[in-house]
Amino acid sequence: MKVIKSYSCQSDICSHQNINIMATLALTNQPTLSLWAKFITFADSQKENRLAWFLVSLILHATMLVPLTFILVYSLDGHVIPCLAVSMVIFFANIVANMSGANTRSTIFLFGLSLAVHSVILITTVLGI
Repeated sequence: MKVIKSYSCQSDICSHQNINIMATLALTNQPTLSLWAKFITFADSQKENRLAWFLVSLILHATMLVPLTFILVYSLDGHVIPCLAVSMVIFFANIVANMSGANTRSTIFLFGLSLAVHSVILITTVLGI
C-alpha cells in the first residue's frame, strides 16, 4: 500500500489529507512449461510423422552410431564388451519399439536416450576413462 500526502489550501484554511492507494498485480504472461511438458507436446504433435522417425532412427543407428561406436571402442582400446553390449541393446530396443507400434512418446524418447548413451560411450572412449 502506498500513502500519498496531499496538502490543499483554500483561502485561510489549510487541510492535510492522507490518500491510500492500493495497487493490484495482474500476470499477463503464461506460466512457463517444464522441459518434460514441452517434450510431451512435441511428441504428440509428431504422430503423423511416426514412419519418418522410425526410418531416421533405423538409418542413423545402422549407418552411423553403432559402426562408429564399434570402430572407436576397438581402435582406442576402450571397454569393448560393456560398451558394445549397451550399444546393441539400445539399437535393438529402438527397432523393437518402432516395429511394435509403440506410441511416438516412447519411440522419440528411446531415440533421444540412444543418442545420449552413444554420446557418453564415445566421449568416455575418446577420453580414455
